[in-house]
Amino acid sequence: MPCFQQEKSLEFCLKKKNSGRDALTPKVLRARPIRFHGLFGMGYASQHLIVDEKWTPQSLTDQFSGMTGLLTRRIIYKHHEKKANRLRLLKLSKRLKAECFDGHIKLKNISSGNNLHTIRNYLNDHIDMQRLYRQMPIHLIVDNINQRTFVMRKERDRLEFRLGQLKHEYKTLLRERCNLENLMKYENYYVLEEETASRILMKKIENSNVRLKAIRNINTTYKKMIQVLLQDEIFYEPILRSLDDDMTDQALLIRHILYLGMPAIAKFKDLNREFQLLEEKARLNLQDKIQMLASLQQQQPKFVNQRTAVETKEIPSANPRRYVRQTYSMERLKLQLQSIEKTIKELKLVTLCSQAKEIYPQFKSQVESNVLLHRKIEHHTQALNALRSKMNSASVLEGVLINNLSEEEINRLNYIDVLKATLKNDEEFEKSSVEYLIDQSHVYTMFRFNVWNLYEILRHVDRNPKTFRTTYPNSYLKLPLLKFEMLEAFAVPPEVFEVDVEILMNTLKRKVYKLMKGYSDKMLPSLKKSKQEYHEKFLATFEQREAYNEDDQHMTIGGDLLEDTKVNMNVPNRKQIKAQSARIVENAIRREES
Repeated sequence: MPCFQQEKSLEFCLKKKNSGRDALTPKVLRARPIRFHGLFGMGYASQHLIVDEKWTPQSLTDQFSGMTGLLTRRIIYKHHEKKANRLRLLKLSKRLKAECFDGHIKLKNISSGNNLHTIRNYLNDHIDMQRLYRQMPIHLIVDNINQRTFVMRKERDRLEFRLGQLKHEYKTLLRERCNLENLMKYENYYVLEEETASRILMKKIENSNVRLKAIRNINTTYKKMIQVLLQDEIFYEPILRSLDDDMTDQALLIRHILYLGMPAIAKFKDLNREFQLLEEKARLNLQDKIQMLASLQQQQPKFVNQRTAVETKEIPSANPRRYVRQTYSMERLKLQLQSIEKTIKELKLVTLCSQAKEIYPQFKSQVESNVLLHRKIEHHTQALNALRSKMNSASVLEGVLINNLSEEEINRLNYIDVLKATLKNDEEFEKSSVEYLIDQSHVYTMFRFNVWNLYEILRHVDRNPKTFRTTYPNSYLKLPLLKFEMLEAFAVPPEVFEVDVEILMNTLKRKVYKLMKGYSDKMLPSLKKSKQEYHEKFLATFEQREAYNEDDQHMTIGGDLLEDTKVNMNVPNRKQIKAQSARIVENAIRREES
């Protein structure tokens, strides 16, 4: 079948296309051993002037190992991807093959099959249509019938849609009729939704009326309270004004009494002191007179002049604070003030409402709450004062403790300051040294490079050219046919530079001295001639090397000469090796025969 052949050719092309490697897959990288690397070799890395603190020889190994791992993961991924694509293409090919097979059968039946019986069965009741569609294929019959019945199908769709609308209207009317019949039959038991809603609204209206009445009663009560308070205002104002005036008068009276009493008390004290002095003088005078009378009376014994100490008692009225107190009239005024305050409190409670039972509880308990509030305020004030005093004492003690330093503590603080200053100076010196080294590093590098360049230029001064010989690890590699020492080495690794600066400078001084000593003005005329001779010798050696390379490719007789010549007498040549091998074979054959 053509479809199968096409699928087969497509699969063959895909296999052929994917048979090779993927074009996007890079080649696997193999890391070169570090000791054979021309740039990163340990023997030459120090000569390249690489200054990088972060770079190490292990970095290159890590880089290549990471690249190798990445390539390995990519190969695994490509393998899985190839496998998945293959399975997907196989599944797709099976499905397409099945579709092609079914389509081929249908096409064959349609194009070459006999549809007479099938058409007769479909159009069993339409004889005229059987005659019309006898020789036509099925798909043409279907198209013809669709074209002929287009108008009828359209009209049928319209009628079906109209039928659905009428059925919906009919169901709606039937539902309404049933509702009306139920209302007529069950009038007392059936409750409408509107009736339920109206009852709910009526209940809400009644509740609102109750709330409105309560609000009106509350408003009238407050209005009456305000009216009573306004009416009693004429009683409160004179009482309060009189109390205020009494307190003012009392304060003025106390001030006046103090003003009048203090000078009188001071004057009384002065007079009392003068009275005591006069009394003392009179007493002394009296004693003198008594002694004089006693001395005149010789019959009576002499009295001993015993001077008794007179206790001077201060009169209680001389105390200046004696009259700074409440008098009888003041006590009476105080009692009257208390009775007036009590009356005012009772008026506050009684005049708020006409009946005592309607007084609200919060008005009754207001006095007690005020007392408690005053107590709380006093407690808070006392606590605040105590806290302030504690803070002041703490600040004083803190200042005392901070400034109360001993001699040892002062010395320790001074030593800490000295150490900080020394540390700061050392850090500045270190910073300046690092900056100087950074600035001079480039100059030092250029100087080292120039010194090594001079050393390399003057390497062959005052010494013979160095020859390089091939060294073999063992004697087996020194075969006659492998005479590597006969070949000229065109490239040799550079010699290791000297690292010690002192040795470098001494060598340069010595070689420059010898070079300048050997150079003279007489060499100037022969300088051009020497250059020409050197150039000719170089060309001769170059031509000799090329000729040697050409002869080496076509050498036949020279090989025999190399075979005959021996570098080491202990190493056998080819003829001796053949003779030894033949002898060994003959001995083995004899052993087998015997």
